Amino acid sequence: KELAQVCPAFVPPPPVMTITSQCPKRIAPEQVLEQGWVMKESKHMQHWRQRLLVLTDTHLLTFVEEPKGEFKTRKATEKIRLGFGVQVQALLTDKEHLFMVSFRDARGESRRLKLQAASDEARDGWVHQINRAKIPARVRVFTAEQPVY
Repeated sequence: KELAQVCPAFVPPPPVMTITSQCPKRIAPEQVLEQGWVMKESKHMQHWRQRLLVLTDTHLLTFVEEPKGEFKTRKATEKIRLGFGVQVQALLTDKEHLFMVSFRDARGESRRLKLQAASDEARDGWVHQINRAKIPARVRVFTAEQPVY
């Protein structure tokens, strides 16, 4: 049962996926924290497709092709606004190098994005960078050895 059916006073959390008007229209190359090719599992058919994964201070986006110059976010196949509601974790399954990003879409529905990196090191790098980017730059604190989240 849905929580709203069990508890009528339940109000679902606000969505963490951005709608186009909240996402910048363009992302300059210098705004990109990390980018690279990954395989992404499609939402309905469970087919795996190659996508360019792009991480900024505020968003995680996927694209079908790499642009010449800046990224136009209207061409993104996924736009996820990063925040404390976004979860990312490595997956240990038969399929190697997987990680998953969990979030709520614009309608407030739970979504899971399954991604496959080229290696375990690349997967772990993505998980670390996405977790780091979820925390606004103004509140990130670093120690000499490791960031403190």
